[in-house]
Amino acid sequence: MGLLDKIDIKTLVAETKARIKRVYLQDDMPWIIGYSGGKDSTCTTQIIIDTLMDMNDENIALHKKVYVISSDTMVETPMIIDTIAETIAKINRLADNFKLPVEAHIIRPEISKSFWANLIGRGYPCPNQMFRWCTDRLKIEPANKFIESLINKYGETVMILGVREGESNSRDRVLDNHTIEGKDLMRHTTQANSFVFAPIRNFTKDDVWNYLLTTDSPWGSDNTKLFKLYQDSLTGEECPMMISDEDKKKTTCGNSRFGCWVCTVVNEDKSLTGFIKSGVKWLTPLLEYRNWLYSIRDEKSRRMHCRRNGSLYYARVGTDTDGNIVIPSKGRRTRNAIHKKVNAWVDDDNEVWQVFENGDVEQAAKNYIVNNNIDLRSGDEPKIIIKKLDDEYYRLGVGPFTLDTRKEILDRLLQVQHGLHNGYTLIKMEELKMIQKLWYEEGDLNNSVFNIYKKYYDNYEIVSDDIQLLNQEDYMYLMRICEKNDVDFSMFKELLDLEKTNIGYRRRSEVIKQIRERLNQEYLSIDQRENSDED
Repeated sequence: MGLLDKIDIKTLVAETKARIKRVYLQDDMPWIIGYSGGKDSTCTTQIIIDTLMDMNDENIALHKKVYVISSDTMVETPMIIDTIAETIAKINRLADNFKLPVEAHIIRPEISKSFWANLIGRGYPCPNQMFRWCTDRLKIEPANKFIESLINKYGETVMILGVREGESNSRDRVLDNHTIEGKDLMRHTTQANSFVFAPIRNFTKDDVWNYLLTTDSPWGSDNTKLFKLYQDSLTGEECPMMISDEDKKKTTCGNSRFGCWVCTVVNEDKSLTGFIKSGVKWLTPLLEYRNWLYSIRDEKSRRMHCRRNGSLYYARVGTDTDGNIVIPSKGRRTRNAIHKKVNAWVDDDNEVWQVFENGDVEQAAKNYIVNNNIDLRSGDEPKIIIKKLDDEYYRLGVGPFTLDTRKEILDRLLQVQHGLHNGYTLIKMEELKMIQKLWYEEGDLNNSVFNIYKKYYDNYEIVSDDIQLLNQEDYMYLMRICEKNDVDFSMFKELLDLEKTNIGYRRRSEVIKQIRERLNQEYLSIDQRENSDED
């Protein structure tokens, strides 16, 4: 007798279905199921739809809508997003066939906020634990927008989540903090008019797999394929539940979490590595590209030393017991100590730093940058440190990737995409157009996205802008004038773009206000955080 026979899954499932039925019938609030394609969300979605079909067979009126939503970040692991798309289509067909009040949707971020628009277009550094900008923009914002549209329509909603007790201490604390004693529904953490229901809260990991592998999917998916995806995605760990003696010889199937194929938040992408080891060799170039992105994040030569709008910020650095200024190691950046000599500050590489300690240090640093014609948008690091009144030292912080680095990132991405023989698309055409628009706003007048694209394809043309006040020759002439007069060309071009967006308005007060705000923008600003998000 196998392990599955020893687990009383029938009782657990029956109790869970009874609770789902009770909660469904107690009010008119529509349900929103978050479906990620993983084991827990699949279990949750399946047991709810199973319950609705049972109620349908019992002639119980299904009086309120159930929405199944799945987030496509547009950089999902290929096999997972394919599985999700197939499942969403099958759920909608099932709902049509059995007249269930169920709708399944795939939601995506706005093109202007996509991963590639931010990384390549705006130059955001690759996400890490300190600056995890991707989750909000790619997952949370699109989901919240969908939820808010339903709240506006119905007044209140219930979010159905596949969270379980015992997954982690942090999740247990969240469940405990939002549980209303004696109630099935929990308070939503951010949505005032929304509640949370966790139907498989009491399931263990083994319970989840037990249910999925012993119960047919109502929409016709094969859950053993999902089981194999988990097996293939990680290697070297014990499988939490063995179906047979043969399964004991296989790889893990319980702890894998599928995410974006380009994720740099983790040091090593075990999911992609596991898929490749299991035989999905065409993912190898994607893993190599991801690893390269991870490696260049903290290379100082690849980062601007100002923000996209030209403003500066400083990040605090420490000192050691000898009074040396210490820039800590990070990524491929090695630790660097700056020592006080007789008349200068010199680092471990024997390079001289400008350390401003007295008077208006911010203005002194600004004058130094201007007088020495330092290009803050290049990868050349200005070796500048200021000492504030708090007796703490601050170094000039790093900003987005340089434009040259972004061009290289795009070039390599298109090269990888072009080499995929299965025709899988890594970046959408709409994203390429958005990137060109963002680059144009920064002063790239050469339609560089198209020039990079045509190295690999000959069937597409990217238009940088629909209205141009000046042609490229005019812009190049203005750029030379700006350089000659020490004027920031990006700011000059932004002022022209402000004029363009206000063409046709009879009243000039708004454009004058915008121009004044841009001109009065503080050029130097101090970031008080020890670890800046962009550092």
